[in-house]
Formats: sequence, C-alpha cells, structure tokens
Amino acid sequence: MRSQKELDFESLYQSHKDKIYRLCLGFVREKELANDLFQEILIKIWRHLESFKGESDISTWIYRIAYNTALTFTTKEKKKAEKQTELPESLDLAEPENFSKEQEIQLQQLYRAISELNELDRIIATLLLEGTPYKSIGEITGISENYVAVKVNRIKAALTQKLNPQPHGN
Repeated sequence: MRSQKELDFESLYQSHKDKIYRLCLGFVREKELANDLFQEILIKIWRHLESFKGESDISTWIYRIAYNTALTFTTKEKKKAEKQTELPESLDLAEPENFSKEQEIQLQQLYRAISELNELDRIIATLLLEGTPYKSIGEITGISENYVAVKVNRIKAALTQKLNPQPHGN
C-alpha cells in the first residue's frame, strides 16, 4: 500500500512533469543534462513535499524549487557529492509528453534560442510558455509583477529576432 506522500507526489508529478522538464530544457542545452536536472528537481520536491505549508500555490512552490535547483545545477555543474535519494519504486512515473518530429524540431529551436538568453530571461520565458501568471513569475524570480511585464516584452522581441532574423538594410 502506498503512503499519502507517494500518492500526493505522483499526482504532482503527473500534473507538472512536462512543465518542469521544459524548464530544464530552458536551462541546459543537452537532453542528458536536462534529464539529470529533471531528476534532481523531482528528488528535491519529494524530499520537501511534507514541508509545503500552502502559503502559496503549489505550482509556484514547485517552480521555485525547480528554479533554485536549476540555478544551483548550472552554476555548480551538478553536485555529485550530494547524497543520492531514490524515488519509491512503486510510483508509476510516465515519460514527459512526446511530440511529432516537426514539433520536436520547433521546440528544439525555441529552447536553443531561450538557452541563449541570460539566466533571468530564460526562467521568465520558460515560465511564460507554461502559462504561469506574471504575479507568480514575479514571486518565483523575486522581481515585481510590473517588471515581469517589461521583461516579457523584451524577451519576446529578442526571441523573435533569434528565430526570425530580418535582413538589415531593406
């Protein structure tokens, strides 16, 4: 029989796995590193699940963990010394969603462009793609909601330029 913590974790995993994985792709370029980061984020969520106090939305709490973990991961290139934690074997963890080849290519181009942005812009772009409200993005990143809106406009312009470069001097 599975514990309540396992059931809660599995439910959170099912509802957030794709968003978390895309956030990972926004931080690292290689799929293997994204997989490692994804696993590290899941471990941290598992470890701290019982400490969630409900003071914010569970999605905001999860993204804050994912964001902080991704920052640590990218700056320290993965701490191998940290004690490994195994997730319970009884959990039925599905793979992140699959896309058609064309969608996969478009996503790779988008995430490649996002990965070229500075760190704060990468996280904002990734959260925006997940439909995260500006207020939550502000809470996760520690900036004001108004500044999030300003950053979003600049990020959209930068990504548009990267994905659809216009020749100069028409």
